[in-house]
Amino acid sequence: MAHLSVVKAVEARLAAGFNKCTVYVENSFTETPDEAGAWALLDFPWCRAEWITADEFEEEGGFRILIAADSGSGTHEARAWLDEIAALFRGQSFEGVQCYAPQSPSTNDRSANGSFFTLSITVPYKFVIEG
Repeated sequence: MAHLSVVKAVEARLAAGFNKCTVYVENSFTETPDEAGAWALLDFPWCRAEWITADEFEEEGGFRILIAADSGSGTHEARAWLDEIAALFRGQSFEGVQCYAPQSPSTNDRSANGSFFTLSITVPYKFVIEG
């Protein structure tokens, strides 16, 4: 699970730099949003930490941004939004979080999900935890 400092820094950067649709954070709703139009979800599916000095630990992980587009609306707009989000983080360092290159938007065999079609990117990061 990602360090709280990473979560807060990423949430703030995404909120300040992207406003094309509503962005939810993990565990912020109990049912699939039923609003008209696309929405996004930010979550932190993986990380690991390694002891690097007497009082420092390096966390490596990835945070995911998923766009849920209306079924049947195509994917060009959602891909453009994910490209915009990727540019917010690609190679950037902020509040101690060092981001690397996210992959291009991906789909899978579960992307068609009722009223929505989902695409996502994962942004790899590192963060040094002191103490």
